[in-house]
Amino acid sequence: DAETLGWIDTTLGALPDGVPALIAFHQPPVELHHPLPDAGRLEEPERLAGLLDAHPRVVAVLTGHAHTAAASTFAGRPLLVGPAVTWTLRMPWEGAEPADRDQPPGIAFHVLGEDRRLTTHFRVVL
Repeated sequence: DAETLGWIDTTLGALPDGVPALIAFHQPPVELHHPLPDAGRLEEPERLAGLLDAHPRVVAVLTGHAHTAAASTFAGRPLLVGPAVTWTLRMPWEGAEPADRDQPPGIAFHVLGEDRRLTTHFRVVL
């Protein structure tokens, strides 16, 4: 909504020059090619994309919600979707039942280097 976008804009604008930023929120702003997470995508992603265009300090966008680790792009930046912490989403070509409850939870560790290079390590939690 407008209030949230305004807060993001103000917060990013208040950062000192040269400080990179990551934006993290719950729902992915792009299609992940599965009807479950795609039905709950971020509303009006073009408004967020426009805001990010005004803030080149934003290196990447991080989200969750989809119950599957995924990588894409959004607003010309990497988009990383964190893995599931409960059940893992089966993609349509993996079978009719969407929830794979036999997979362990996952976690993503993001490292932002001095050169603004984002490296992400994915791990299962046993």
